[in-house]
Amino acid sequence: MEVARYITRSLSFGRSMALCTIGTLLFFGTHVAYGQSSLESDVDNARIIEMTHKGLGDDVIIARIKASATKFTLSDDDLASLKKAGVSDSVVAAMIQSTQLTSPKVKIDGNPVEVRTIGEQKVGGRLGHAVSLGIMSVKNKAYLQGQHASVIASRNPVVDIQLPANDNIDNYIIVEMDDKGDRREIEMGSIGGTVGEKVGIRADRIVRTSATPTGGRRFKLSPVKELKKGEYILYSVGSADFPHGVYGQGYDFTVQ
Repeated sequence: MEVARYITRSLSFGRSMALCTIGTLLFFGTHVAYGQSSLESDVDNARIIEMTHKGLGDDVIIARIKASATKFTLSDDDLASLKKAGVSDSVVAAMIQSTQLTSPKVKIDGNPVEVRTIGEQKVGGRLGHAVSLGIMSVKNKAYLQGQHASVIASRNPVVDIQLPANDNIDNYIIVEMDDKGDRREIEMGSIGGTVGEKVGIRADRIVRTSATPTGGRRFKLSPVKELKKGEYILYSVGSADFPHGVYGQGYDFTVQ
């Protein structure tokens, strides 16, 4: 009988400990999840005001701005509201600085596109140049590895581009690339032949586009005519650094 009571008490104690352990895990798990959510969420105007009202110093708030993704609205009325809420000038200045781009943001048909550096080069036409005693030209070609781009676009793609303050929409052109199976090429110039030396992208590979401002430093770039299936790149004019083996930068996409 005593043994039975002992076993019963042991089982009850074990169940209590298990429930206690589960409760503790749920408690801390909830707080950890809350902390992670708080850290990972975007910092917006309301959160800046909240941190200010909690008495956090400027250095702490500015550090949070620099370490987080931000989603500020900073019209004149917004700035006045921040000032009225007690947000310091130093914090407001940090908010403004965080919204200043240092490089373009590009979306094609709504899909973000990362910049690619064209750092490969090959020379074509050497044999023909030699056999023809210089009549045929030697072509300099830069290329991107891979058969296709990671971004697939429609035949009437919409390019949304947000530019930093020192950039201009005229610096961006859509170029049709040559599909070579395992790579995509751009002819960057030629030497020799009947017309001598030529530097730059061939005019017949540049797509005619129209650019429409959409507010601030944002623009919508669209081809004038429907694109055919193939490989393309939104090329940044002036991005080449030939002495260092960089033949330009751009945002590649495939039209299917």
